[in-house]
Amino acid sequence: MPHQISNAAETLADRTEWYIDALEKLVIISQELSHARDLNTVMNIVRKAARELTGADGATFVLRDGDKCFYAEENAISPLWKGQRFPIHTCISGWVMMNAQAAYIEDIYHDERIPVAAYRPTFVKSLAMVPIRRNNPIGAIGNYWAKSYRPDAEEMSILEALANITAIALENVSLHDQVQEKIRALEASNFELSRFAWIASHDLKSPLRAIDHLAQWIENDSGDTLHGDSKLHLQYLRQRVHRMEKLLDDFLSFAQEKKKFDVPETQMIDGKGLMKDISELIDIPPFFRINIDDNFYTVRVPQVPFQQVLSNLINNAIKHHDRDEGTIRITATENDTDYVFTIQDDGPGIPEDKQDKIFEMFETGETSEDGYKGH
Repeated sequence: MPHQISNAAETLADRTEWYIDALEKLVIISQELSHARDLNTVMNIVRKAARELTGADGATFVLRDGDKCFYAEENAISPLWKGQRFPIHTCISGWVMMNAQAAYIEDIYHDERIPVAAYRPTFVKSLAMVPIRRNNPIGAIGNYWAKSYRPDAEEMSILEALANITAIALENVSLHDQVQEKIRALEASNFELSRFAWIASHDLKSPLRAIDHLAQWIENDSGDTLHGDSKLHLQYLRQRVHRMEKLLDDFLSFAQEKKKFDVPETQMIDGKGLMKDISELIDIPPFFRINIDDNFYTVRVPQVPFQQVLSNLINNAIKHHDRDEGTIRITATENDTDYVFTIQDDGPGIPEDKQDKIFEMFETGETSEDGYKGH
């Protein structure tokens, strides 16, 4: 009896040591899978890990492909079914996925779930199969032994833990693919936007030059016949044309070089200079007040696109106000790394059902009673 107790204690100690070692390996495997960015990498890691963790003679990585089981990858002492597809109702991996539960079979030739004809040419005598993801499984991991073998609860738990980690890795791969697809779409969109900006800048400059030349011709041709106010209006007109030409040049440069976050000092402007430029671009009615906090005057921001953003917001506040007078408040709050800018007016506001669209490119509000659309 003491000898039997001693052997049992040694066996328990060995299994405990194996289990701890397996858990440590799972941690390393989890770290490897966290860096996987494609399906092949995940499968290569898992097929090797599944076999090593349990000491099996073979392992397969199975993916659900509609109503088929796709044996996508394997690691075994001799070939199994890599690259083959079987109807989901005729193989054990299909049973595992459809029932969302693990299976272990000590003798594959005495289990009705096993297609004996498919297994007979192989070395397999026993197997264990676990689903990848318990809720609506997307695949399965299989372990195979060349002799009669019954995996214990600890081995099954380790294999199921590997399947759970694999499920997370596959979801990460899917998310990574989605992000990369969106990045490619954005890059294509940015290219088209840059191209549009160049064409728009080029085409818009022509009528601006024509307006400038016409204003200059009127000024030169009229001599002293124009009254002081008329001359002043022509000067304002030419100033604004020149400002618009510069703005188009800035936008073209900004679109081509994509200097959205790394802007050189030469393209930065303080709040005071920014508001001066804006006041030269738009007409602010005499009964509209723009209250600006002192902190805003001291900030330094990229001239493009802040000038256009503020111009649009101020213009909209004026055009869509429900009265002939109003107040626009502009503030800048500094935190550890950024500024938070707030532009607020006392007009009718934006309808709640339109607020989720105001930041989408080229989106405008519905035409209002005054005939304008919000930009």
